[in-house]
Amino acid sequence: MYMKEQIREAAYSLGIEIIGFTDVLDYSYLWEFMYNRVKSGYNSEFEETDINKRLDVRSVFQNCRSIIAVGLPYGEGYRKLVTRTKGLLSVSSYGEDYHKKLGILLSNIAEEIKKEIYFEYKICVDTSPLLDREICKNAGLGSYGKNSLLINEKFGSFINLGYLLTDLDIDCDNKINNIDICGECNLCIKNCPNSAILKEGGINSKKCISYLTQTKNYIPFEYRKNMRNQIYGCDVCQLVCPKNIINSQKEPSHDYGSLLIDVEELMLMNNKEFTSKYGYLAGSWRGKNIWKRNALITIGNLKLDNMYDLVENELKNPSDMIKMYAAWCLLRLNKIDSKKTLLNRMKFENNEVKEEYIKLMEAEL
Repeated sequence: MYMKEQIREAAYSLGIEIIGFTDVLDYSYLWEFMYNRVKSGYNSEFEETDINKRLDVRSVFQNCRSIIAVGLPYGEGYRKLVTRTKGLLSVSSYGEDYHKKLGILLSNIAEEIKKEIYFEYKICVDTSPLLDREICKNAGLGSYGKNSLLINEKFGSFINLGYLLTDLDIDCDNKINNIDICGECNLCIKNCPNSAILKEGGINSKKCISYLTQTKNYIPFEYRKNMRNQIYGCDVCQLVCPKNIINSQKEPSHDYGSLLIDVEELMLMNNKEFTSKYGYLAGSWRGKNIWKRNALITIGNLKLDNMYDLVENELKNPSDMIKMYAAWCLLRLNKIDSKKTLLNRMKFENNEVKEEYIKLMEAEL
């Protein structure tokens, strides 16, 4: 108990208010849930395909005996920014990449502990195959909402999660059973743009807007309209959640205007310019071309007709992906003129791009 309180005090001194402990290392109780999720096709390509690796903490850190989990609140006072001309990043992308920020804080906690006792550890901030939210839930950081996000009693769901796998013997207060904190509320389910939140529990990742802004996989036509102007991430299910009202009512801790993206500027950027302007953000890990693809979807959804010529020029882009999304965007902006343009471009394209152009021209966009 003494060690736990020392660690807690060290965390508080570093500005970390959300901290908990668990020594649950075996998550095989979730095997059936995980198997059914994969079988239903609800998993994403970002997840470890070997379920067993996800369920045993010791597959990542063999000598693990306890886990120190922390949460870092973000987005204080944030309200969704309304715009008819710009792209939008999720609020988790604001400021310094949280992976780096939280990683440094966890490293600092470890160094504080090492002043008292030597131990081995591994830092995890979205960097392991393990079930991060389940680990943090067991450590008492919060309970699951119907949107599958962890909701903290004081800070809501706007928290970034990370943890230290350690070989320390810590007296842990494990909280394995989830508390129903949503009751009859279904606001996140009703407001999810692509109905990705399942009534029976869980998420269909492949329909989630946040996932769609990050994947390199093909995005079905019917999902693109609901992406609206999202360049990276999505905050809808959190912004409608009553558990986050206390957060939205606070005075904004930052000027969130930097979350608005000039899509014309983004379209014209080279890789060096993209890295220089956006490389410090969490969302930049996917690179310029994925952001550019999302910018094309944004231009089409917002009907930014003044960018027609800019988009048309992307039909000469060496990337087949960019060509195909540019074609979709053009057809959203001006169906008659763009059909003529795409027909004229056919002779320059490979079969995959040709087939996509034909499918686009036949579709109701």
